[in-house]
Amino acid sequence: MDTALLTSDDTRVKQIRDELPVTSNCVYMNTGTNGPVPTRSHRAMTQWQEKELEAGRIHAAAFPDMQEEKRRARLGLASVFNCDARDVAMTHCTTEGINIVLSGMSWQPGDEIITSSTEHPGILHPVYQLHQRYGVRIRLTEIGKPGVDDVAALKAAITPRTRAVALSHVSWSTGVVLPLSQLIEVTHSVGALFLCDGAQSGGMIPLNVRELDVDAYAISGQKWLCGPEGTGGLYVRPDRIGEIQPSYMGYFSVRSGMSDYDGNYVPSQGALRYEATTLNPATVAGLRASLDWLSLDVGWQWAHARIARLGRLCHDALSPLPGVKVLTPREAMAGLVHFTIRGAPAPEAVKALDSGGILVRAIPSTDLIRASVGFYTLESEIALLAERVGALVANQ
Repeated sequence: MDTALLTSDDTRVKQIRDELPVTSNCVYMNTGTNGPVPTRSHRAMTQWQEKELEAGRIHAAAFPDMQEEKRRARLGLASVFNCDARDVAMTHCTTEGINIVLSGMSWQPGDEIITSSTEHPGILHPVYQLHQRYGVRIRLTEIGKPGVDDVAALKAAITPRTRAVALSHVSWSTGVVLPLSQLIEVTHSVGALFLCDGAQSGGMIPLNVRELDVDAYAISGQKWLCGPEGTGGLYVRPDRIGEIQPSYMGYFSVRSGMSDYDGNYVPSQGALRYEATTLNPATVAGLRASLDWLSLDVGWQWAHARIARLGRLCHDALSPLPGVKVLTPREAMAGLVHFTIRGAPAPEAVKALDSGGILVRAIPSTDLIRASVGFYTLESEIALLAERVGALVANQ
């Protein structure tokens, strides 16, 4: 049993915030960019680096220790995905996972890929490259915008030439939680592959890749998983692995002893074949520590429920304010709340809130401010955000 379930919510929240020192120094509402670092994750990273400094980076136990950290971190990522660990590749970020999938597919001129104008450059730029390199046609939708019927928009865009659909589970730019199961069903109706950007969903909302029947799903370690930068994970459905060839190869991409100098090799089993570059052992240890903490001490079910409840509370606190417009729809949201302040450009408003100890962010190329409400957030902090936002309106 999760030992955290034995404590009251107030006690649990206090224990969580004690583990996240930054929450004592400011109102931390920017997990959508980088989550707060737990003390134990920082300790795991510094201990690893101290060992490297004092014992050397390549002492007898270094390689086995590194492999053990990777094994445990991969198990932690698999618990986020709700899948088998052999179906998970460790990456440096969500964008790397997206590139692995899109670059690994066999593209021909005239093939089509569907995405949305709401997507992050981590999807859009690799998609643009497919167009420039292979002549792939991009069908751009407005899926993820508030008020858009996402399923209808995908049905209108999809054709027999569609090879892949690349969309987020939770939109970074609007906060909308997409109806992923229905979108995947539409995608599979023409035999296309569905690639999901899970940078904002991994750790924020419940996730089960097998139930979703998603083909590939990439997540970040540094956001809602509270891990260090330079960490992430990619799930690939086992029966899709044959369609996604490794674009670059390395030590771990090939089964040990299963290659020869004539150029023949046998890929590593499962998604491990996509791990071709070196991962920093210290950051792997930090991610593993964060994932252990989230799973064993915080509790995923509790964290997801609290994020959803506090996200709606934040929506409700900001919506009635004169001069404030909340873009994120309450009926399709989780922990991201996007809003505007009349007369206050987003970068200026973010700077003003930051000077008062409230960390939010501005979304580039829009006038939107984004608050990320985490499981560690207090109701009083949401009230303070609303108070400060109201004061900014009054001062215009």
